[in-house]
Amino acid sequence: MYDYIVVGLGIAGWSFIQQLDENRQNYIVFDNRSQQSTRIAGGMFNPVILKRFTPAWKAHEMLQYALLQFQKAELQYGKKYIHYIDIYRKLTGVEEQNNWMAASDKPVLSVYMKDIVYESIDGIEAPYGFGVLQGTGIVNVSQLLDDTVERLKKYQKLIETVFDYNRLEIYDHYVAYQGIKARKIVFAEGYGLKQNPFFNNLPLTGTKGEMLMIETEADIPYVIKSNVFIAPNVAKKGQYYVGATYNWNDKTNIPTPAAREHLENKLKKLLNYPYQVISQKAGIRPTVIDRRPLAGKHQVYKNLGVLNGMGTRGVILAPTMSRQLFNYLEFDMPLMREIDIRRFEGRSY
Repeated sequence: MYDYIVVGLGIAGWSFIQQLDENRQNYIVFDNRSQQSTRIAGGMFNPVILKRFTPAWKAHEMLQYALLQFQKAELQYGKKYIHYIDIYRKLTGVEEQNNWMAASDKPVLSVYMKDIVYESIDGIEAPYGFGVLQGTGIVNVSQLLDDTVERLKKYQKLIETVFDYNRLEIYDHYVAYQGIKARKIVFAEGYGLKQNPFFNNLPLTGTKGEMLMIETEADIPYVIKSNVFIAPNVAKKGQYYVGATYNWNDKTNIPTPAAREHLENKLKKLLNYPYQVISQKAGIRPTVIDRRPLAGKHQVYKNLGVLNGMGTRGVILAPTMSRQLFNYLEFDMPLMREIDIRRFEGRSY
């Protein structure tokens, strides 16, 4: 008998099996790659909300633990996944300059928000300068997940197929699925949770995001944030992510001409340099109505757990959320109130 069945291998599923490995738990993973939000998100880690110059929810506290988990993965696979890259926030006027300076003096924010610089960057004009964020960067999540898939296949811990909820048998002290038995099962399916009959009552709204990959001879060594962001592709020099869109109505993973046009219109206002679009990708971010993750267990079936709702900062949040859920399921340690799915009991959506 396994200790756990894990359904889903995005950033949440990956983080949870890290907890299982560290605690010597035996597990098997189901994943069919139907949810692409982790792979297209770019893997950026930034604990500051750059629209308002405010700290993201608990991001400062969680970032160090997240980086530790990715460092462990680097040792495990002998590869580099963490790439520290400063973020340059293009400032639009004197008011934003003043707001940046005021915010950068505040506790926590001062760790990341540095001086305003007037640096020359290929094809980007910034008469009011850039506010510089340090301690930020990109995790090559796509490569990490690919390497994890290969490891799981090697040890016969991955089944690449659609999980059929109707075939899950639930007993008092274990679950069974097609002859596989485990003490517990955790669903980390991203937006796929909407099809899960055990947890589809949770207010997972989902936000479609689309990004472009461009190729250009412009040398942009930082992440540039303006009305869009430009981020280096850490896997290939000369390529950059451009994103991202937010669509609350379309729930497909299909790239759209409208999103490409929207992103290119904004990019052309930011980057005065020739470029070529080489790909466009789309995915549904697992966002929640109150913008907090979802962790907990089923109200009736206590051996069914859920881990979801990492939103736009999954790289930062998922490792701590996974540790919280594992300690809750194994040792009955209380979850953070903000992430416990019991906060939605008795509410309808």
